[in-house]
Amino acid sequence: MSNTSGGQPSARVYRRRRITVAVLALVLVGLIAWGVTAVIGMFGTGDDPKASTPAPVEASPNTSGPSEESASNACKAGEIAITATTDKQSYASGEDPVLTLGIENTSKRDCELNVGTSQQEFLISSGSDRIFSTVDCLSNGEDVVLGFAAGQKESAKFTWNRTRSAPGCKAVNVQPLPGTYKFTAAIGELTSEPATFVLK
Repeated sequence: MSNTSGGQPSARVYRRRRITVAVLALVLVGLIAWGVTAVIGMFGTGDDPKASTPAPVEASPNTSGPSEESASNACKAGEIAITATTDKQSYASGEDPVLTLGIENTSKRDCELNVGTSQQEFLISSGSDRIFSTVDCLSNGEDVVLGFAAGQKESAKFTWNRTRSAPGCKAVNVQPLPGTYKFTAAIGELTSEPATFVLK
């Protein structure tokens, strides 16, 4: 029996209306959620784990030269002290020396210094004989510009395996003999006073 204009809708019609309203409500909720997500995406980075990790600094060639600001912030020779120290003064046979390159900003101002492996050198000598240098076999040295507050100290360590090296990483068959050696540390053109130690 059909409904008249003044009668109540049948259960079938009522059910269709409820389904239609429910579908429209779901569509509306979906649109709202999409809109909120889009807005958040404009200001944040979502759950991407890389977002909270700064990208590594990569050195790139500067064809225009340093800016006036970076040049004025650079540490000058008289503001930085380089030191060379060893963990012991005497090493038994088969014991490898641990060498420490120290850097200190001795000035009263903050400045910046390239302390990357491209600038570091751990040099071992005996008298006038150049025994070993970390620059001899260095490949892909990195630039790392570090800000130094007034009085700030930093250091880098290197364990020497008591071998010789030669410029260009040429093979060296002769090994260092027991005796007195000197370790000199350097950052670029800034060098330390030598530290003396003994190999037994």
